Amino acid sequence: MESPTLSLIVPLHNERPNLPELIRRCACALDATGCRWEMVLVDDGSDDGSEEYLQEAQREEPRLKVLRHSEKRGKTAAYRTGFEVARGEYVFTLDADLQENPDVMAIMLRILQSDEADMVVGWRRRRRDPVPKVWASRVFNAGLRLLFRLPLHDINCGFKGMRRTVADALLPWLERDFHRYLPLIAYRLGYRVAEVEVEHRPRQHGGSRYGLERYGRALVDLWALTRRLRR
Repeated sequence: MESPTLSLIVPLHNERPNLPELIRRCACALDATGCRWEMVLVDDGSDDGSEEYLQEAQREEPRLKVLRHSEKRGKTAAYRTGFEVARGEYVFTLDADLQENPDVMAIMLRILQSDEADMVVGWRRRRRDPVPKVWASRVFNAGLRLLFRLPLHDINCGFKGMRRTVADALLPWLERDFHRYLPLIAYRLGYRVAEVEVEHRPRQHGGSRYGLERYGRALVDLWALTRRLRR
């Protein structure tokens, strides 16, 4: 079988109600690129029936690649698992809650193929989240732009695309909860990062895992990351 041009990595935990629409919409968006593709679904220890559904979906669609952690290890670990097996020349990531519209993937891919950027990050300009979550994210992103001169508005958007060389360079950095800082790491490693506005929708199923304590952990991780980048 020929290697895919594009790999889409989707980490998930207990997203069973979202999975049928997630797979359908992502497959349509991937088909729209006109490229050979694979979808790498990393089940991070779900216990809601996601595992059984994904196994059945994989039997029906051979371009799906289902991987599973036996226990919940976190989003960064799920990214690492996906990055290690993805074979595409271009690697994309997308959250399983379907809040970001995957249809913009074709636009992201054209930017990467035209050599305008090495990584493209989604910008949820109009976020459909609770107000405290939206404002906390805005403050967080404004601080990163100020501290690191990072030319992005929404670093922690899960919808990203990158060249294979960037994915390979980022793999050693997939530890702690560094997944939210991948655009910053790529930028500090000398890669060109750009952003594309993406449609953001309210979550249809399940509850948000947002909590202010996450931003506390994010600041601790940012401190650790800054020290490592300086070394």
